[in-house]
Amino acid sequence: MRTRIAFFGAVTLVLTLGAAIPQFGQDAATASSDAESAKHNLAIKVLRVINTAELAYRTNHGFYAPWEDLASSEEFTNLGTTLPAGNQAQLADAHFSKGPEILPGWSLRVDVTDGGEGYDLLLEDTTDKTCGYAAVTDERGLIRQSKAIDCPI
Repeated sequence: MRTRIAFFGAVTLVLTLGAAIPQFGQDAATASSDAESAKHNLAIKVLRVINTAELAYRTNHGFYAPWEDLASSEEFTNLGTTLPAGNQAQLADAHFSKGPEILPGWSLRVDVTDGGEGYDLLLEDTTDKTCGYAAVTDERGLIRQSKAIDCPI
């Protein structure tokens, strides 16, 4: 009898705690505007293109390239003919600059390690004065998005 009461008490406790846990979870992500979402998608596509070009550059030359070299390389300039259709639509007519502002409103910082064994890319939305949206990637190809601490992602 005591076993049944203990079992019933344990089950009740687990169910009660299970119902209370969502109250302590993180806030649900807020939906961003369509324009903001489109800008973020563009940033991600740009980083995917740069990651692809960096990998091709390393395959051909044995090291990763700084942005100034990569932007004028055939690995980057020939990508327009090899990109998947989804990427080509927005980037086919884009004119990338070698300066820090590679596209209007987008600043790129590329840090290549000594010997060109790795790199870090930061693509920042210079028009987002409130939250400072940025997308980040490295030689592993993993892309992350970030904003200032008080802003929802």
